[in-house]
Amino acid sequence: MRTPKKYSDLIKKKEITNKIIAECIYSVNKRAKNYRDKMEDYKQAGFYKYKENNIENAKEQKEKYYSMKEDLLLNFSPKLIHKQYVGEKSQRVYSYQKNYEKLYNEKRNDIVWENSYYDYDRNKEVEFFDYSLGEKKYLYFLYYEIGEYSFHTPITEERVEKNTQLEIKEIDENFQTHGADIVDLLSTQFVQKVIDLLDSGDYTIIE
Repeated sequence: MRTPKKYSDLIKKKEITNKIIAECIYSVNKRAKNYRDKMEDYKQAGFYKYKENNIENAKEQKEKYYSMKEDLLLNFSPKLIHKQYVGEKSQRVYSYQKNYEKLYNEKRNDIVWENSYYDYDRNKEVEFFDYSLGEKKYLYFLYYEIGEYSFHTPITEERVEKNTQLEIKEIDENFQTHGADIVDLLSTQFVQKVIDLLDSGDYTIIE
């Protein structure tokens, strides 16, 4: 989207609002999710010449935008921690690993998924299976509220244990987030200007 003139004028005067920062976070967050979804589309597609390059490029773009999001979130404190159940913990075993057949027979009753793929590096079909470890698996997210927007950023269980001052709230296991049409988002050039201004420390937050 075209950057509102009011936003550009404020940045030139080294003034900024939480609303602008929130819209910047929203922009890079949605762009990151667009590339996350592209990665999955590329992975699901059949083999073609530039498949691995496309996956790697999408991954780099995803990580770039998530990094910009993290830079912007440094200016805010999370409200709480969200905890999401995502199934049972499992372990994957590949047919090129030692004792594959032995493990397969031992874990037969605990197998939750098995499949195969063609490994071009090994130049052969590789079989694999996932077996349940008998433990619940959770994802954890720092939850932020900024103006009319809310954001999540993933954290490890180890970090959760260190953030004992934050309330932990379980969310729906079907909760998902999606990308957005980039024509509705602030440009990455403007977002970078905001990040640079915040990094400089030479700005004023206004309402």
